Amino acid sequence: MDYEVTLIDADIEGPMKGEMRLALTKNGEEQARVEYGWTEADFKARFVGHAASLSVPAHPTVFMSAPIMAIQELTAAPGDLPTDVFKNHKVFIDVA
Repeated sequence: MDYEVTLIDADIEGPMKGEMRLALTKNGEEQARVEYGWTEADFKARFVGHAASLSVPAHPTVFMSAPIMAIQELTAAPGDLPTDVFKNHKVFIDVA
């Protein structure tokens, strides 16, 4: 696996309103962050880092989408919050 995804913090009021910040780590060191925010009207994702210079580089959109897909794959039930995944699992992504 290229990066471990760790939860920095989250404020999720419900399925249609929330914010979540994740760290992408490699060998125990934070390499970049991904920040998400959503409401009924919009969804925002922001990559904080320099994707081209990371130890395993990829386009920033890969770093924004891969954590969400990995979290969804580990979600136990449809009503679970994305943060619930981090209680029982380590989350990893491959970007290559």
